[in-house]
Amino acid sequence: METQAAKEQALREFFEYPFTSDEVFQQGLIRILHSSLRPASEEEKSEITLKTQLFYFNRQTGHNLTVEDVEGSRLAAPVLPPTLDQPVELPETQAQDNSPHVLSFAELKDLIESGNTENIPHNKHIPDQLNECVPSQSSAPVRQKPWEVTHSLAS
Repeated sequence: METQAAKEQALREFFEYPFTSDEVFQQGLIRILHSSLRPASEEEKSEITLKTQLFYFNRQTGHNLTVEDVEGSRLAAPVLPPTLDQPVELPETQAQDNSPHVLSFAELKDLIESGNTENIPHNKHIPDQLNECVPSQSSAPVRQKPWEVTHSLAS
């Protein structure tokens, strides 16, 4: 259980955390805000942003702050979502990442129909043959039958 002084210190660290300049956090927040099927109101965006900040902060620092802790804090500062009009720039290492392209259903269907399954990301080729290795010998003892277990316990 955290003491009140430790909780206040954690809250101080939370409000001083540079969320606006943390590129990993910004990328994740933008993905979360854009993943909704309907546009979120400003109040919903603010709530989502606060919960996302808390989750990220707790994972990064090992603290265990809750929404109630932050909202009830006298240190409370307004939590503003990032401006969605300006894209967050990716660091050069991530911008040149060779991660596979996420295929749409139509692209996946076309690749399968044309026989180009080697171009499907994370698609493993499984050969149509049995394993040719010699099977290993079992080292586990033979399991006793229920009547043998009770018979051996009575002895």
